[in-house]
Amino acid sequence: MLRDDDDDHHVKLFLKARAAVTQGDVLSLTVVATPNSSCTDPRTPAPLTISWNVTIATAASWVKQGADDDSAAGSFSPLTLAASSSRTATGLAFHRNSDACSRIDVALSGDTSHVELRRYAGATEANSQVLSDITMDDDAAQSGSNQHVRLFFKSGAAPAGGSVLDVTIVATPNAACTDARTPAPLTVGWALTVASTSPWVNQGSDVAASNGPYSALTLATAAQRTDTGLAFHRSALGCRQIDVALSGDTGQVELLRYQGSSAATPTALSNITMHSAANPASSNHHVKLFLRARAAVSQGAVLDLTIVATPNSSCTDPRTPAPLTVSWNVTIAIAAAWVKESRDDDSASGSFSPLTLAAATDRTD
Repeated sequence: MLRDDDDDHHVKLFLKARAAVTQGDVLSLTVVATPNSSCTDPRTPAPLTISWNVTIATAASWVKQGADDDSAAGSFSPLTLAASSSRTATGLAFHRNSDACSRIDVALSGDTSHVELRRYAGATEANSQVLSDITMDDDAAQSGSNQHVRLFFKSGAAPAGGSVLDVTIVATPNAACTDARTPAPLTVGWALTVASTSPWVNQGSDVAASNGPYSALTLATAAQRTDTGLAFHRSALGCRQIDVALSGDTGQVELLRYQGSSAATPTALSNITMHSAANPASSNHHVKLFLRARAAVSQGAVLDLTIVATPNSSCTDPRTPAPLTVSWNVTIAIAAAWVKESRDDDSASGSFSPLTLAAATDRTD
């Protein structure tokens, strides 16, 4: 070991590959340098002992920044998601760093077919949607540099009702982070619940079969509406406010809104509370089908009608079901023919004498 010697060598200390050290350790090492036995110069010194310390850093903690949110915005309606022409925010966002590294790479895995990550600067999508080298720092010198990622359902996503989508975001310090305290990658699990739509349930006054058949002759002369017996009174756990519409052979029929056995107020066929447990009870309405006064229907006709029940726009519960279509038939009877019985005789017994009839003291057959 001689600086001016062509064979000037020295030794260096290395940590082994995959060294199993503990954060915060201080490795205390001693190097003893002893003159080789070939050194015979009387000035040869005694062995030299040097102490070395190798400090293992303690990794900095991952710290949530202001936009981080690991709680989803409730459960989601599969019908609303499927009908959406744009992304749907889940409410989930990742915005974390450590004081050793603010430049973060992110990756999403798990049930990702219906979701995607988007890069945001504040409340606005970032110009770059690359999910690497994202500066996540509330104290960034330039506020536009402080960015994060948000999770969205894709446009038209169609996850199954009742499913839970488990996704995982892995945040890795970017390769540019060289601080010894740079932490290991962080894995965060997120769960997204897709609601099961609730079924349509009879609320007590629903009737699917008419009272018919009906006489065309009687209907033609009836001065009042004729109750068909058909009624719609259904709702779902996720929605009690129902809009109804009638289509088909509607020329001689009409829907009326009812409260119990009486016509209801208001009369509109939208935003109808259909719920047998409604409070107050007077708000529990349904609709009934009537044949119009003096309905002009043909003998033997079958009126094919369709009622479509749609949850009102006020229904925001994710369990709200899809519209329900119900088919109704109203049958008009064919009047029975007149039939001759055994004593029927439409032939007279000849011509009759006016003189004889005038003189007769009894009826003449």
